[in-house]
Amino acid sequence: MITMTKDEAIRAEVLKAARTLFQRFGFLKTTMEDIAKAAGKGKSTLYYYYASKDEIFDAVMKEDIEEVLELTDDAIEKAPTAEEKLKTFTVNRVKLLMQKATLYSVVFGEISDNPNLIKKIKKNFEAREQEVLKNILLLGIETKEFKPIDDRDIDDLAYVMLYAFRGIEMGLIEDNRIKKIGDRLEIILGLLANGFKK
Repeated sequence: MITMTKDEAIRAEVLKAARTLFQRFGFLKTTMEDIAKAAGKGKSTLYYYYASKDEIFDAVMKEDIEEVLELTDDAIEKAPTAEEKLKTFTVNRVKLLMQKATLYSVVFGEISDNPNLIKKIKKNFEAREQEVLKNILLLGIETKEFKPIDDRDIDDLAYVMLYAFRGIEMGLIEDNRIKKIGDRLEIILGLLANGFKK
């Protein structure tokens, strides 16, 4: 059992309260005073731990994105082939994003009006996701599931794939169509994987 320090416990309480408020009212309508009250803390305590509402929002989103990445990593680990790992990477992320979209429908609406809300946060996780895709491609080449790809091209290919997936995801979120993608994503991924197959 992991024991939190007093500071860690206070930060966790603040983020839990802020997450609930962001989900219910959105980022723009939630104030630092609202967060302090919901966390049962004074505003001075809140400002001791977080300089601004933006900083709290960043911390909440980082926790949620970290959860998505950890669950996706676990699912990828269980997939038996490189092709299945590639499908799992994308399908799992979209499913988890659907859950977050339900929780954050108000915030996602604000993101379409102000994409800078999560731009900085996304940047922090790009390198990690790109590395996951690179490793899947290398595994597929090693197991001869995928065509040989020049080592110099692997990083570029992983980068392009990540942004292709991101573009699809952001478009679905912004257009509020993420729930409609369903099995069509499987078809898109099948076509993509066929391009790599020998």
